[in-house]
Amino acid sequence: MHTTALVELRSGVRVGVTEKGDPTAPAVVCLPGWGGSQYLFRHNVPALASAGFRAIAVDLKGHGKSDKPMGTENYSLPSMVAHVFEVLDVLRLDKASLIGQSMAGPVAAQISLDAPERVEKLVLLAPVGYGRILPISIARVLAPVSLSRALPALARRWLFRLVVKSMYGDLVMPSEGDIDAYFAPTDDPDFVRALHRLIHHFDWSSFDDGRLRALRVPLLVIRGDADPIVPFNVLNRFQREVPHSRIIRVPGAGHLVSEEAPEIVNRAMLEFLSAPTRLPQN
Repeated sequence: MHTTALVELRSGVRVGVTEKGDPTAPAVVCLPGWGGSQYLFRHNVPALASAGFRAIAVDLKGHGKSDKPMGTENYSLPSMVAHVFEVLDVLRLDKASLIGQSMAGPVAAQISLDAPERVEKLVLLAPVGYGRILPISIARVLAPVSLSRALPALARRWLFRLVVKSMYGDLVMPSEGDIDAYFAPTDDPDFVRALHRLIHHFDWSSFDDGRLRALRVPLLVIRGDADPIVPFNVLNRFQREVPHSRIIRVPGAGHLVSEEAPEIVNRAMLEFLSAPTRLPQN
């Protein structure tokens, strides 16, 4: 079974959702990070479905085919967490495994902290959350809040091409079709404004307060060794603060590791998701 739909949440926000696999099977919900969409998981959703999962990819609000509300309050970490809870509710998922990429990593992790009974397992792909993210700091200076209204006019395909290519490591390079997919949401000028609001209002270093020490959900972290966004020492912090976590390093891969090394990522995720759940000890 394969379905793509625009579903309306309790808040009235409509989100793009793609499902593949048996609707009665254990659910795995894939959440892309800043600037991403369901497209990010194009190599992963089919593999998850073929392995017997109900694979679901979601365009978070502000992204892809989803609505792009403009209130700045929509783009804080608590608001994004509440948004994903709404998604789980409308899909009638009492429990699911979560896959969070980059910015969606802290979102998925916070859901696991707030409602561990609703999360079977947690997979974080190149997750932000620890330490200062240099590109975000630079973007806050180069694109101050006052620039919001003018930003859509500055969105050019060559700029998206430059940014997407800079996210890749040494294994592969994005195709022109990939660049088109990432650039396509700029048809709606509020897409760029939503990204700008996230830069300024999302908590990009939420894990620094030690909150992950309370995580009691099985955790897998996957990071490419050539990731230009997530510092290497982040893996040490995960291992120190979440001793039950499993860490996978992908040589040569960059920040979009699920696109760059899908076979390695799929193998690691399927092994983790298919294994019996063993709850961490307190």
